[in-house]
Amino acid sequence: MVTSKTSSAPSRPIHWAFALASVFAVAVFTPPDLSARSLTRVSFPSLDHDDNGAPLQVQALLLLPDGPMPAGGYPAIVALHGCSGMYSIAKGREDHLADRLAVRAELFLNDGYAVLFPDSFRSRGRNEVCTIKLGENPIVPMRRRLDALGALAYLADRSDIARDRVALVGWSHGGSTALATVNLRDRDVAAFRDKAGAPPFFRAAVAFYPGCTASLRAGDRWQPAVPTRIHIGDSDDWTPAKPCVELGEAMAARGEPLKVIVYPNAHHGFDAPDGVIVHRTDVPNGVNPGQGVHVGSNPAAREKANAKVRTFLNDRLRGLDDSKAH
Repeated sequence: MVTSKTSSAPSRPIHWAFALASVFAVAVFTPPDLSARSLTRVSFPSLDHDDNGAPLQVQALLLLPDGPMPAGGYPAIVALHGCSGMYSIAKGREDHLADRLAVRAELFLNDGYAVLFPDSFRSRGRNEVCTIKLGENPIVPMRRRLDALGALAYLADRSDIARDRVALVGWSHGGSTALATVNLRDRDVAAFRDKAGAPPFFRAAVAFYPGCTASLRAGDRWQPAVPTRIHIGDSDDWTPAKPCVELGEAMAARGEPLKVIVYPNAHHGFDAPDGVIVHRTDVPNGVNPGQGVHVGSNPAAREKANAKVRTFLNDRLRGLDDSKAH
């Protein structure tokens, strides 16, 4: 049974009839087969600040798996949406959780993970940033990394979450955010980790088709603080594979715990649950600026990536075996 509520701390599930009304009232859609014991609209302070200088309050969706809570709490995933935002871009479904995220949540929930979806865009008054030219978008991954750190602190304060078993997973813009968040050489990340009373840091990071150029160009100023995996298609003309491959090679030469997995004949968004390859002419960026980008599912690549991510997260969040750190 799915329950829905608005909260900033753990609370008891509420009745289904009220839950259904609440889901629509807060404009969140959950597929009927989503195996969540509770669905809660929450908020937490980002390390970012609003126009008045106060900590920005990030709206988020928290899903807890069905079944009894394990001793020590649920291992958890902070899931970072892409540039299209948390919600569907399909006309008439703008208040529905994006299909890719809903399906991914189902996979995580079935494996016993709690899932937190921070909404970095609507919390700042935007729905999407895909159609904004590079250099003109104020909500960049370096800014969103402050939301991800706030999400980690929020989960660590919950009694139903295993605070030392939290991973970070992001897609596209969220994947770039994941890479920025786990940068050990970043001043804000280092300050967060070193602060007195800081929660345990993320146990792992997964980035689906991120932009890797910023991390690659940073050279020695980028270092993954945790085991990290990048999954990207070799046909991606939005965030190309080449910089990610070069980043992987550079990290391998330095002995860092990062691996890049490239999937043949796969475009941006290859892990989508279904759909044909679409040429998005509304996207001004990409390999060929002004000429659009291609986005769509590759079922074979999707299934391989899903299996690899599942094994990786199980090793990092359940085994806690640091011998598998690379």
